[in-house]
Amino acid sequence: MSKRKIRVLSLSEKLKIVNAFECGKSRNEIQSEFGLPESTYYKIIKSRDSIKSQCSEGHGNIKRSRHSEFPDIENCLLEWIKQTLNKNIPIDGPLLKQKSKDFATRLGYQNFSASNGWLEGFKRRHDIAFKKAAGESRSVDQSVCNRWTEELPSLLKGYDPNDIYNADETALFFKCLPDKTFTFKGEKCHGGKQSKERLTILQCVNMTGTDKLPLLMIGKSKRPRCFKGVKTLPVDYASNTKAWMTKILFKDWLKNVDKKMMMKNKKILLFIDNCAAHNDLPTFENVKVMFLPANTTSQLQPLDQGIIHTFKRFYRREVVQHTLTCLEASNNHDIDVLLAMKFARKAWYKVSDVTVKNCFKKAGFCISTDKQEFIPEDNEVEAGPSNEDWAKLVCHEYTGDVLTPTFEDFVQVDDLLATAGEFTDDDIVHNFATTCTDGNDSEDEADQLQTLDTEIGVRGSGEKESQLKRPVHGSDGPDSHITSL
Repeated sequence: MSKRKIRVLSLSEKLKIVNAFECGKSRNEIQSEFGLPESTYYKIIKSRDSIKSQCSEGHGNIKRSRHSEFPDIENCLLEWIKQTLNKNIPIDGPLLKQKSKDFATRLGYQNFSASNGWLEGFKRRHDIAFKKAAGESRSVDQSVCNRWTEELPSLLKGYDPNDIYNADETALFFKCLPDKTFTFKGEKCHGGKQSKERLTILQCVNMTGTDKLPLLMIGKSKRPRCFKGVKTLPVDYASNTKAWMTKILFKDWLKNVDKKMMMKNKKILLFIDNCAAHNDLPTFENVKVMFLPANTTSQLQPLDQGIIHTFKRFYRREVVQHTLTCLEASNNHDIDVLLAMKFARKAWYKVSDVTVKNCFKKAGFCISTDKQEFIPEDNEVEAGPSNEDWAKLVCHEYTGDVLTPTFEDFVQVDDLLATAGEFTDDDIVHNFATTCTDGNDSEDEADQLQTLDTEIGVRGSGEKESQLKRPVHGSDGPDSHITSL
């Protein structure tokens, strides 16, 4: 008697079954179409949220969700791998085995053996492959992008374009003038004098450009002197010692968004990258979070396709106009945080829905099967000061035979700035130890798979809890607040 061959479905195949179910097909129709036994059908439908989440993180080729005997060690190791890859440091098997032993010691394990068998199992469980690095920086895996673009319509199914959002952080040298452009350009802002001139801004907008959420600006000072006597700030404000996004800040921001969407009786789908500050998120009632595949945001994140760049063009134009006005009146042209808020708010709402729609389309976000043509933009790509105004400012700032920057140099001066911090080994252990000792071994453990190569910013050790201006009810702690408009 021959044994019946068992068919193992990949996550991508399971996603097709979930989509068929959500489109209203009956159980019998789905079982017949995909050749499923009844028990398998019910198991897939029960796990549909987990399947969607894993597919959105680029794990569509995985056929089984394998569980680990030491999940806390592996979670710590994954976090360390993400940070190490972000710094373009090559990783091999022996290094991973040694690092896993270090984490095992910190977590108090005495029976952990970083054997070759464990390493192979770790790589299979988390879809890791060692590849030869090409060049000095990591390149986008085009096959991952293509697979994501093919599966994206399935992830968007059931959502109106008005309810599909993208959020991302960008750094800003808010005081920077053209005479500082070549000093700052390429600066990664790990510390020092230049880092004092920076802010981090969180932007979020829907696919149609009809709903730009209020900016969240993150600075260094808890109460800048320029806030004295100000009752209402132009944008939301938060602070920490690095002016970076943190896990607590991002969770609090998402809680606020969830509350606003609940008040509107609106459920949204939010796409974000999986940087360290975006990890360990709770489940929200009205905001469903989807992670973009690792190391693909330069192609797949709508905000990176031109929305942030257009925002910065408008912001720099405000800086140029302000500086020229002050110079003509012989006034101080210094820019404080409050003035930067006003410029940023004005620049944000000047980005048109046409730009937003085009950037979402460029990232592959199309609801219909027909690829829509890009809508011409007449004013935004060229948004900036007039040639005359730019020449006036540059001539004032530069004297002698000096290479002068273009306005585009000025716009891109802070493109390489980090927007989030880096965890030390002790930070990583502290973040995961409590979660794992609580017994994180359910069927949904696969939901916590973390993709590698994520585009995270450089994180500094000693990251402090976030300080914000006015408290939000239900926050995680006394140091976790966001200022509302």
